[in-house]
Amino acid sequence: MTRPENSSAPDAAICKGKIVIVLATRGRPDFLVDVFNSLRDTTARKDLTGLWIYVDDDDVATRRAIEKKSLPNPGIAVHWHIGPQPGGLGETHHALWQASRGTAEIYVTTVDDARFDTPGWDEIVRAKYREYPDGLLLAFPHDPNTADQATYPILGNNWIETIGHLYPGYFPYWFDDKWVDEVGRMAGRCVKLPFNLSPIGGKGRTKRMRNHAFWTRFYLLTLDERKEAARKLITAMHPTDETKRAAALASLEAISKKYELEKENFSDAYGVFQEERHTELTPEERLKFNPKYFAHEAKIVGRLITRAAELVAKKQFAEAKEILDCVQLSDIKVRQAHALMVECLCGLGRNAEADRINFETVSGWPQMNSLRRLFRFLGMVINDGKRMLLGLTSKGKQGK
Repeated sequence: MTRPENSSAPDAAICKGKIVIVLATRGRPDFLVDVFNSLRDTTARKDLTGLWIYVDDDDVATRRAIEKKSLPNPGIAVHWHIGPQPGGLGETHHALWQASRGTAEIYVTTVDDARFDTPGWDEIVRAKYREYPDGLLLAFPHDPNTADQATYPILGNNWIETIGHLYPGYFPYWFDDKWVDEVGRMAGRCVKLPFNLSPIGGKGRTKRMRNHAFWTRFYLLTLDERKEAARKLITAMHPTDETKRAAALASLEAISKKYELEKENFSDAYGVFQEERHTELTPEERLKFNPKYFAHEAKIVGRLITRAAELVAKKQFAEAKEILDCVQLSDIKVRQAHALMVECLCGLGRNAEADRINFETVSGWPQMNSLRRLFRFLGMVINDGKRMLLGLTSKGKQGK
């Protein structure tokens, strides 16, 4: 890993050395007690560290704890951000970054069930960022639950500003930290730091996890977005040195080959296994209609179908089919997606499969074509008769 060639400091409005911790919580003020105590005991520069916490507006337990001031003093400034429950964890972190934007040089992302275990952890972070004064660095602490992944990303504000977001906001669970981890490795700026964030009460299950095969395949389909984010970072890292920029871009392409293999080796069955292994939701709970989750998944399905339609228009049928295969894994079945799949299969010469999908489409969404043709004919006759009657009436008025 190379040191930054451009040592210019970040925006002067940013407080040098200031760390903001962005934390999401819901209904677990007892866990926050442990988090606050750990911050009080381990933070060295409390004057240069702040805490921003996202609280859902319907989170009665946490809001009551705030009102009663029953939580311990962590020794650092605490900012409560109360808002509607979002569709995913990453959206809370991004909202907190936006709310605190322009105040800190470094952002630490965490959750309410992780304890800061290492004394002076904040000075460890600052020391590493002093080596990268351009602020374009992804760092992360040791997480006992993972081998070597940035499950708690630490990002320079300039990194976030360069990409345009802290997290993309696509996912209801899991994938935001993996997204940032891949971007950092492709950009050549990913460093593990010697301090611990440890789970409170042991590793729990994932609260929002459902339809894991769909979300995994969608994640794998978005590799080009992560590559583009890494390119932006590389351009910002090496604004004047074309040789270093070219070498970094070549490294990006080499590293991305590993991630492309993940897409090729993807298994729907393994996705189902991961869901049953890690989800906190019972099968019955996953079958219940959840309007927030539905809106989140519908947004992604709409995005995928739009992209598939663009590819079909260009006759890129294989690429479009790959996207539509992902749509078929979703909980939402869309007639237009089935129609696009038929067009793709015909374009690929797989007519028997196209006929089968077309039959399923007709069965799932009866078109009543004969009745529709009759109604179109009757509508035409009625409309034409109405226009003729109006014309005769108009002429009669003019002749008076």
